[in-house]
Amino acid sequence: MVQFKEMDTLIHADIFFFVTTIAVVVIAIIFIVALIYLIVILRRIRDIAEQVREETVLFREDIHGLRESVKREGFKLKNLFNFGYSFFKRRVGKRSKNEK
Repeated sequence: MVQFKEMDTLIHADIFFFVTTIAVVVIAIIFIVALIYLIVILRRIRDIAEQVREETVLFREDIHGLRESVKREGFKLKNLFNFGYSFFKRRVGKRSKNEK
């Protein structure tokens, strides 16, 4: 009878290690998938940050041009309209490029 109890314990240990191995593999697969999604999200954030940086530089240049016009000619409504038109024109141009 003692021999059966030892076999029972060995079978229980084998079952435990088998179930544990399956659980570890499943958790590893879930972790890898989550890591892949995280990498994709971080790449998109990097691309968005780059676009924001480029737009900020362009906006700075537009503001600088408006300031130069105001310094050179004084405040005229025409300068403000030109600034708005150049900003709007650039945005519409980018949309049409992205749609193609």
